[in-house]
Amino acid sequence: MPEKVKKNEENIEVKEVGKIKFEKIIRSAKIHSPLDSYKLVEQKIEFRKDPLTNHYSRINKLRADRVKQATMPNENYEQNLQSVIENSSKKCFFCPENVEKSTPRFPKELGLGDRIKQGTFTLFPNLFVFSQYHAVGTLGDQHFTPLQDFSPEIWQDAIEGSIKYFKAVNKFDESVKYPSINFNYLPPSASSIIHPHIQIIQDVKPTKYCEILMGRSKQYTKNGSNYWLDLIEAEKEINERFITENNFMAWIATYSPLGKNELTGIVKIPKTDITVFTKEESAELARGISQALKALYIGRGATSVNMAIYIGPINEDHSDSFQINLKIVTRPNLMPNYTGDIGFMELLHFEPIAAATPEDIVESVRGSFNR
Repeated sequence: MPEKVKKNEENIEVKEVGKIKFEKIIRSAKIHSPLDSYKLVEQKIEFRKDPLTNHYSRINKLRADRVKQATMPNENYEQNLQSVIENSSKKCFFCPENVEKSTPRFPKELGLGDRIKQGTFTLFPNLFVFSQYHAVGTLGDQHFTPLQDFSPEIWQDAIEGSIKYFKAVNKFDESVKYPSINFNYLPPSASSIIHPHIQIIQDVKPTKYCEILMGRSKQYTKNGSNYWLDLIEAEKEINERFITENNFMAWIATYSPLGKNELTGIVKIPKTDITVFTKEESAELARGISQALKALYIGRGATSVNMAIYIGPINEDHSDSFQINLKIVTRPNLMPNYTGDIGFMELLHFEPIAAATPEDIVESVRGSFNR
């Protein structure tokens, strides 16, 4: 169906393709800029509304050119990176020679042994959890893997190892049926360990953002179709943000992003429970992730990312309304002595992680208020 474009006097632009509606408010700000001899300049701001969640993003393309004082022109990213790699490799818990003696073990009741081994992937409990079932898995046996060099095989091992964990946890406790696979890569993404790794969590409820996606997707079925499949067709029709697709999945640049350079991958097959994926389907998902990371490195100069895969509940089929999907966003380049404090949970799941209770905070600050 051809797209319909509507504009009104308030600078609201709406593009409709079938049942999908892309809305944005376009406004202008005027300033006398010192960058242009204090001439009056105009900057366009777009407020983009997500077609499913109604989330708004603000976009001003000129912000990419702004001065960043913390990153000076003479700073050498490669030099910073090599220094961090060299220093962190000396006592890396996740490297193959240390992982068996330095990482936690699964409790015996899960029936997984001490750890899960799947090719070069090793999965073990997180030492400091924020989920009842929270595991960490090493990606590859190299201490550092550049973003463009994550092979499909590395990701397939990770996906299949994660599936083993999801099945075992759900068998032990059937109420724990909401899994997700997540990736913080390098310190700007809030990763505290250089050796690349994923974090997988499994809970009795979905994360906040996954809950929103599934709930709104269910509401959309009142239109008589699946939002995610409609979105793919709409983006193909408009052909402004559509990237590529095959029989298994499609990739688009997100209309209303949660982060920078955001890509959305949508699994097209009617399976919302990742534990029923075949090896071939795991391989296809792995291939897509590998290609997307490489494309962000080559096309956008990405060096650090966050990723989250949103998965339906185990032993349930929601393919009438939902599709497994994922988001990848880029983070700043690595700088000396910097680790971000916003990771996949805050940015891509809408769930902040706190390291102190409010009660502990009271004890430490109450006495200082009246000094």
